[in-house]
Amino acid sequence: MAKKRKRRRVARDKELDLPKKYLSGLKGGKRSARASLIKSMSSLYKSGARIPRSMFKARARSGY
Repeated sequence: MAKKRKRRRVARDKELDLPKKYLSGLKGGKRSARASLIKSMSSLYKSGARIPRSMFKARARSGY
């Protein structure tokens, strides 16, 4: 029987506990703003609520 392959863990930001991939290219306030936005979107999604389009737009705008 073949040995099962181990999956590599995703690199996470230490204080924000999000994958670094979602916060790359941002520093300071913009980084924490995007992190809080992603966390609030995540909680809405998990509760089954509707995520407003404005949140998606704000997430896209937060990098500029």
